[in-house]
Amino acid sequence: MSVRWQSLIAVMLAGLLAGCGGDASKARFAENSALAKQLLPKARKAVQKTLDEHFGAPLDSVAWLKLPVNYGKAEGTVKSVDGLKLSVEFNKEASDVDGLTSPELARAGLLFTSGVSAGKQVLLAKFDPKTNVFEALQTLDSPPAKDDTFVAAGHFLRHGRKLYARHCQHCHGVSGDGDGTTAKYLNPRPRDYRLGVFKFTSTGSFPAPIKATRDDLKRVIALGIPGTYMPSFVPMLKENELTAIIEYVRWLAMRGEIEKGLITELKGEYSRDRSKDEGIDKSLETYLGEAYPNFVNEIAGEVGEKWSGAEEEGTAITPKKPRTQDTAESRHRGKELFLGNKAKCVNCHGPAGRGNGPMTEDFQKNPTTNEVYAERGLFDVWDQPIKPRDLTRGIYRGGRRPIDIYRRIYVGIKGTPMPGNSQALSEDEIWDLVNYALSVPYDSQAPKLPKPHSVAEYSTEHGHAN
Repeated sequence: MSVRWQSLIAVMLAGLLAGCGGDASKARFAENSALAKQLLPKARKAVQKTLDEHFGAPLDSVAWLKLPVNYGKAEGTVKSVDGLKLSVEFNKEASDVDGLTSPELARAGLLFTSGVSAGKQVLLAKFDPKTNVFEALQTLDSPPAKDDTFVAAGHFLRHGRKLYARHCQHCHGVSGDGDGTTAKYLNPRPRDYRLGVFKFTSTGSFPAPIKATRDDLKRVIALGIPGTYMPSFVPMLKENELTAIIEYVRWLAMRGEIEKGLITELKGEYSRDRSKDEGIDKSLETYLGEAYPNFVNEIAGEVGEKWSGAEEEGTAITPKKPRTQDTAESRHRGKELFLGNKAKCVNCHGPAGRGNGPMTEDFQKNPTTNEVYAERGLFDVWDQPIKPRDLTRGIYRGGRRPIDIYRRIYVGIKGTPMPGNSQALSEDEIWDLVNYALSVPYDSQAPKLPKPHSVAEYSTEHGHAN
């Protein structure tokens, strides 16, 4: 497909995704006001205009083809036209044909890209995947001819949006800001996607954090997060529904990252506290007209590359060595690492693994602002107070499989003070820590012997006094 048609499709997808009738709405994505209020009013409006242009509104979405999102797109040619019915043949290499079976295809759109109807779109009523026949919702003003090309677009993202609204929005919010109607009643708070940070991933964090993969998000949505209000959505949701929600969540995360990037760029020269500077309005106007459009594309490209990079082969942390046998000796080595200065687990988790280490009692610094928090304890990148895991409870939010615990120790928990130990520990040492961590809940529940008055009161079967 030519660059001209790719550009046209990017523009037209807004209408195709929106549908009509029941989807008419003035709903908008919430602004990241905590950041945006730092800008001059005109700069703030410029950011919102950019986001509206490239992402649209919740019920009037735009598919920005620059981003690595599966919006749902099927290209092909018309084979015949019979009234409202169009028999078509798909270009399989450029088509998500499976997604066309989605019920959300109804009122989605088809855009003609050649012939007398080129540039015109038609809303669809249904599609028969057995015969490859579309049925239009209204009469075609200019019926296409045989071999005219088309693209049916946006059905997959539209499906994801409706599923998200039904199952996720009340907690995570319309914008993915973690501020849905039920969020204020929940602890921990629902995830705010706008930073593009997800805690529990299989991907690395050194030298820079790698984004969550689709499989990472699928695991969380499918299985939930134990110890939180994030439920398991299997078997409630089918495979194609999980996939659609994942794409929509990724899309929301990219939108939030781009919003933050634009604000950060503008804040350097056009912060609110410069409102009285001489010539600032003219300077901003010049920047918005000349350099800003290129920066928008640049930051979108950077965000897209990071998400695409997460899907590349080899990003998942996979130990080269199999798990060390879970023996008393391995657990003992793990405990020494846990309590020692090499892994420093004790600083947060405490000597008994109860999540009450000394760092939970100190005043910590915000790594972004370098300012000391007003309250004691640990905070995540969303500025929410966070407690280290109480290992005696046996609840592991990132999963309880040995490989899950291995990855938490190796990578850390992104967006939190839990660091990765890939540089400090060997694989054998990490496996020893895994064995120890998984043993803590059982050891903590074991019956305790009464404290003896002397060493002689210990039976020899209980081991040495030291």
